[in-house]
Amino acid sequence: MDETQTTIVRELQANARMTNRSLADRAGLAPSSTAARVRDLEQQGVIRGYHADVELSALGRHLEAMIFVKLSPTDADTVDHFLRAVNAMPETLAVYLLSGVEDALIHVAVPDVQWLRNTVIGRVSSLPEVADERTSLVFDHIHHHVVGPLGP
Repeated sequence: MDETQTTIVRELQANARMTNRSLADRAGLAPSSTAARVRDLEQQGVIRGYHADVELSALGRHLEAMIFVKLSPTDADTVDHFLRAVNAMPETLAVYLLSGVEDALIHVAVPDVQWLRNTVIGRVSSLPEVADERTSLVFDHIHHHVVGPLGP
């Protein structure tokens, strides 16, 4: 990515609803060139979409937690079943497959501690492929925006 593309990506991450004219001003390009650059970034898969940043507590989901999961066995069918099950849970924000001691990490947001307990015990731990789980509460969630490639 060149410097102009990096600027476009950084500006859209800060405000994806800005007008093409504003984006062009910030990138130092004509609006038509900016629109073409954005379209190229979308076609290249650099920009995958535009999303609303939702305040979870405004939706009554005041408590976030990370559920670390050890699976057994760890074959493809087991992992696929697990992923389908936890992705279908309305509490789930994201799921990560990991290397190391735990096999997966589930990021959840729920209304309260009782709901978290029911999610962990009633939904996650009850899955047949879950051998063990460990849950940590999230105190702060700081969003980081990627602004360009690393390195020279």
